[in-house]
Amino acid sequence: MKRLLLGVALSTLAPTVWAQNTANDRDDIISIGSLIDTADTDTLTSPVSILTAADIEARNQAFVTDLLRTIPGLAVSQSGGGGSLTQIRLRGSEANHVLVIIDGVEVNNPSDGAFDFGGLRSEDVEKIEVLRGEQSALYGPDAVGGVINIITRTGNVTKQWRASAEAGSRGTVEGQFTGVIPIGRAALTVNGNAFNTEGFDVSGLGGEKDGSSSRRLALGLNNFALGSVTFSANGAVNLRTSEYDEDLPDQNFIFDGRLDNSDSETDVKTTTARIDARFSLAGFEHLVQSNMVETETDTKASFATKTTGTRQNASWAAKRTFAEAHSFTVLGEVEREEYEFEGDEDVPDIYNYGLVADYKFSQNNLDLTGSVRHDINDVFSDTTTWRVGAGYGFNWNGRLRGSVGTGVKNPTLIELFGFFPNSRFTGNPDLKAETSLGYSLGYEQAFGDLNVSIDYFHSDLEDEITTIFNPDFTSSVINLATDSTREGIEVAANWSLTDRFTLDGSASFLDSSENEIEEIRRPDFLASATLSWQASDTVSFTLSADHTGSQLDTDFGTFQRVELDAYTLVGLNIAVDINDHFGVYVRGTNLLSEDYQEVFGYRSAGAGAFTGIRAAF
Repeated sequence: MKRLLLGVALSTLAPTVWAQNTANDRDDIISIGSLIDTADTDTLTSPVSILTAADIEARNQAFVTDLLRTIPGLAVSQSGGGGSLTQIRLRGSEANHVLVIIDGVEVNNPSDGAFDFGGLRSEDVEKIEVLRGEQSALYGPDAVGGVINIITRTGNVTKQWRASAEAGSRGTVEGQFTGVIPIGRAALTVNGNAFNTEGFDVSGLGGEKDGSSSRRLALGLNNFALGSVTFSANGAVNLRTSEYDEDLPDQNFIFDGRLDNSDSETDVKTTTARIDARFSLAGFEHLVQSNMVETETDTKASFATKTTGTRQNASWAAKRTFAEAHSFTVLGEVEREEYEFEGDEDVPDIYNYGLVADYKFSQNNLDLTGSVRHDINDVFSDTTTWRVGAGYGFNWNGRLRGSVGTGVKNPTLIELFGFFPNSRFTGNPDLKAETSLGYSLGYEQAFGDLNVSIDYFHSDLEDEITTIFNPDFTSSVINLATDSTREGIEVAANWSLTDRFTLDGSASFLDSSENEIEEIRRPDFLASATLSWQASDTVSFTLSADHTGSQLDTDFGTFQRVELDAYTLVGLNIAVDINDHFGVYVRGTNLLSEDYQEVFGYRSAGAGAFTGIRAAF
């Protein structure tokens, strides 16, 4: 019966076009934090960070993860150079506890629950929004640590043509193209990106270079009106190949826990599509949408695997505003997740049905929010998540905000049903969902051109899922009987020193422990600073520094925990506008030539220099 309901819903909600979030470059308007429409940041009760098009252009960093290092409470774990497996952790959460949305589509891999940021280039990204803390009441069983919303130029409606080309260290080349073609009030968009780098030897043993390449093509159709209904749409295909070194087994298939020179390679193909329809009916604003993501991963290594994870989602949201101060939104959602492992056809599909109610009150500097969501799942126990919050603005340009809520993370399909004989991993179909209860209290203050915010957060995670490794080198996953606690302080500031100088910065202090033992890959201190100088009308300089404190990781040679040293990545971008249409730039990365590791055993890139040209019409 559930499969029949899902089929009816998908066929009803998927008629003619795909959909798109429309980017708004104002730094006080975001697309997340609301089930329908946009939201003002000064009415939110959860902390949010925004990187606008101007912020992204000033830093001019190649990968989205390099931009995300500026976000309070966000840590990056990259297994080698650019293009390699890259995970993020927000507020001490696991990598698969953070919901990632690109152009309106949840892109977390349905197989393992996480999104690999390794192949995500920043050249086409127009805006990034990060909502921190438990958000499952709005976004369902993935948003335990928060939500990252990435908006590309696919949603534009203003006529434009843009192109860029870049070359630099480690044999890196990239080309980018964007076209927006108005069709009446609607617009058709085309975006393409091609990237290649020879890389470097990830193991540090003097072997072959481990490079990567990616190709991306995206299409969008925006603001297409049929009568009183406005449709929008997008679809994208991303292909990525990354080479890496691995721990090769001996003739008895025994691993020593150390990287060896190898010709290992992973190919990833990600396909996304989304449609939406917006209209007004019976005093309500309506948003009907359907989207899908399919991630195919082909690993060619000592234990070769080929998996495909697919997620299909359809929802209907309706919002009503009462007496200007009150708004009430309801949403119904149906979702199907599939997992295919080459050689194993016995993995069941998972169906989830969600019902959401969201209330907001905003008047006289007082903001109140309340959300509740009930999920019905055909594999796990049904869950109910909730969140309440309040904010108040004072007449001295200060605002106090706070929220408390719950989050839930269902076991991933690999954790449940994965079976990889070569790697000796077996899933555990008896796993329970992870649940989290957390609260956040923050204050923000404006002192003229200086804006400062500070937030304290605390979260308790129950039934944490972890991997266990046995002496015979077999492995599986279990729910821990002890709780995991994450708490910390996040500080962010923005200062316009003069008309030509701006300074942005953040600092985060984190304590993340399970049964009072520090968890791995959670730096206890993070900091970032960006200084921009508009030297003239045509020349600008941006100096950046991103610091990651020491953190623990696992040495699989001894199965002991080791400490990874702190490091600071310094970058410089110099941009020159030749005329109204052409510009050139020179960018330096890791200028201090830091020798650092974000994952034990994997070397990271040294200093680099890149130059490029951009054209816009």
